[in-house]
Amino acid sequence: MSEEDLIKVLALVEHPSINSTLKELGILSKIEVKGQLVKAEFSLPFANIPIKDDMIGSVQILAESFGYDFLFTERIMDEAEKQHFLAVEQANWKGGSAACSC
Repeated sequence: MSEEDLIKVLALVEHPSINSTLKELGILSKIEVKGQLVKAEFSLPFANIPIKDDMIGSVQILAESFGYDFLFTERIMDEAEKQHFLAVEQANWKGGSAACSC
């Protein structure tokens, strides 16, 4: 699999509670492939997100299933990124019209 194809596949990982990918939500904010290493940056809208490890793990398991090593960093979104996240979340929340109380 080419590096470009791997990045496209990783960008398709969906949020467990929102009908959107982590990439569309801005959570998976950077993906870089160097040789056999995938480096990812996760931008979180809030600190202490209970499903953070599940989201990161979903990307990690997929990368490792293709034989890549996985490293990641995480940070809190800036205000503009957070507003984008909240708008996409509200429009695509799986549980109906109520948004996540993360």
